[in-house]
Amino acid sequence: MLDKKKQTLYTVLSVILIISMAAFLLQGCGNAAKPVSGSGFPMQITDDLGRVVTIKEAPQRIVSLAPAMTEILFALDLGDKVVGVTNYCNYPDEAKTKPKVGGFSTPNAELVVTAKPDLVLATKINENFIPQLESAGLTVVVIESLDMVQVLEDIKLVGKFTGAAEAANKLTADMQKRIDSITAKISRLPDEQKPAVYFEIWPDPLTTGGSKSFVNSLITMAGGKNIAGDVEQDWVNLSPEMVLARDPKVAILCHHGSSLQTVEEFKSRKGWEQVSAIRNDRVGLVVDENTVVRPAPRMVEGFEFMAKLFHPDLIK
Repeated sequence: MLDKKKQTLYTVLSVILIISMAAFLLQGCGNAAKPVSGSGFPMQITDDLGRVVTIKEAPQRIVSLAPAMTEILFALDLGDKVVGVTNYCNYPDEAKTKPKVGGFSTPNAELVVTAKPDLVLATKINENFIPQLESAGLTVVVIESLDMVQVLEDIKLVGKFTGAAEAANKLTADMQKRIDSITAKISRLPDEQKPAVYFEIWPDPLTTGGSKSFVNSLITMAGGKNIAGDVEQDWVNLSPEMVLARDPKVAILCHHGSSLQTVEEFKSRKGWEQVSAIRNDRVGLVVDENTVVRPAPRMVEGFEFMAKLFHPDLIK
């Protein structure tokens, strides 16, 4: 009787074991049948306008309507897929050779459509232009990075929907490492050790960045206090009297084209002799303004420049 019960038990256990092994093998076969490319296409992403956009497949023809986007695409080794850029997309040099589709805020819809892109990268300045492109059957993604943290996230996002996720992760990891090496030294500075900073983007009229400008985020993260950081705008016109009254301890010159002035010319401005930045010789000149005004990979260079200017005793 006991042997018969054992035999029955062994039979039941054998059936359970066979069923388990079959399920395991079927599961393994199912996994093996799934795509292993890791592309994830088609995919849905949410852009910086909060729009849900479907990307059917990795784009092969891309039009960039922003210099920052162009820099990101080339940094991700996607330059060969760029078939159109704005008149202001000047970095890297290869970008200058790409077909032009108009201005930054005034792209030419006909030229964009003629380029036959399967993806158009735009910014919020192009918001009213988007319906026209979409009505022509084009896929448009809006990227608008307002600070350094968002730049890193947006580079990853661009990498994801262009099939360049690995390159994007590597690029942002390298950028983050350089940023962390600076912030580790200045993150605990008391407020009184953060100098008041005047950032001049244009000399006449005096133009600087307000709280909504990208440069404001660089100044803040680099351990400074923007003298126009209380103005809820992107670019702000200041009177000389306002600059003098706020007495910046550090000044940064970042001029475009023919407006470029030397540090010595800035320091010799009549009536500015008592400005602390001039009196203490703490005036810096940004050689390439796009490292501080463009939310693109080279922002790290601008960030490092500012941090060294603000805190030369901490950042060598």
